[in-house]
Amino acid sequence: MKVEQSKVYNNYPTIFVHGFLGWGSEDDIDKVIHYWGATRNRDLLAHLREEGFECYNPSVGPFNGVWDRACELYARLMGGRVDYGKVHSEKYGHERYGRTYPGILKDWGTPGNHAKINLVGHSFGGPTVRMFAELIANGSEAERNGTPEEELSGLFKGGNANMIHTVTTLSGVNNGTTYDDLHGQKGMKRVTKILLDHIVRVGDSKYMKFKDYHMEQWKLMDDPDKNEKFHLRSSRDSYKQVHNFLDNEFDNIGYEMSLEGMAEINEHIQPSANMYYFARRACRTHEDRRGNQVPDNDMSAFCDLAGFLSGKYRNDDLKKYGFSEEWLPNDGFVNTVGLSAPLNEPFIDWNPTVQIRPGIWYNMPVEDKDHMSWMGFGEKTTELYRYYENMLNLFRFLPDG
Repeated sequence: MKVEQSKVYNNYPTIFVHGFLGWGSEDDIDKVIHYWGATRNRDLLAHLREEGFECYNPSVGPFNGVWDRACELYARLMGGRVDYGKVHSEKYGHERYGRTYPGILKDWGTPGNHAKINLVGHSFGGPTVRMFAELIANGSEAERNGTPEEELSGLFKGGNANMIHTVTTLSGVNNGTTYDDLHGQKGMKRVTKILLDHIVRVGDSKYMKFKDYHMEQWKLMDDPDKNEKFHLRSSRDSYKQVHNFLDNEFDNIGYEMSLEGMAEINEHIQPSANMYYFARRACRTHEDRRGNQVPDNDMSAFCDLAGFLSGKYRNDDLKKYGFSEEWLPNDGFVNTVGLSAPLNEPFIDWNPTVQIRPGIWYNMPVEDKDHMSWMGFGEKTTELYRYYENMLNLFRFLPDG
């Protein structure tokens, strides 16, 4: 890899964004099992901080769509009230504003070490950081046209591509996953409704401090900081709101992770000439005698069934979104093609002679990992730490784009 490793160009903070059903440092569950580390006593980000890297892992809605998550991430970093956008919230039928946050990086964009940030997204955190980078760079024309100027969130104004240094996805759902499609649209709605019913039942209880779902814009929960009692409630109380969420295509994570959903999202995201892009890829399946892909013996138990189903799922209707037999290899939850660089953006496969340039995706070599490996499941501590140290050091050695 051609980078001038004799010179450290920067020490910008790195923002780690979790995936579907994930959690951040503000959730009490992170004290029980660290999302980045995969055990109670192995805190990957604490180790990276000890090594001199500035790191944050904010919590964003684990059920929310990619747009809502990007809006939450902006408020988490810069501080202030979450603004989901006047046009967006009216279109999809939820409240425009969410909670108010103090901001964990309020001086982001000022000269010095906080002039830029690095973004690292795992699983659905991949599309999240990509959408976030798109809005930071280009904003939203729809929101600019449909919102009084004095009300417009800074996120939708755009023009700040120089505030992001790198964008990295770890098994990011960049092109969708057939594990979503194999459930079918109705099947995904049923799965999502079962999970949402659980949220609704505990939505006004102290449990939300343990695992915060950030769905108050849908009126499915209250602000956990205002909840002092543990109280279960009937999902019938929020029947209408649950179905408002489920009846949407976009703003519904179940649809957005499909090949169709992500293909449409990708039409609205383009790489910036100021940013570096890396797709970290994984596969832990192999071909059987029938031409299907089956999980390797060391596939995580969490991923095994999903990997088996995805490895044999074929659907001719998906060919218009790029599906072929090449999609069968997977990391358990995401096809290896699906987690590679966005198919509609410029990309090349990395090799040691490549000169790294901004504005283009680099497909990193496919690694013997499954979807949970990035969190640390099944990984040796020393190897996990070294891997992320090397990743963040790469960011330091890249000059500003």
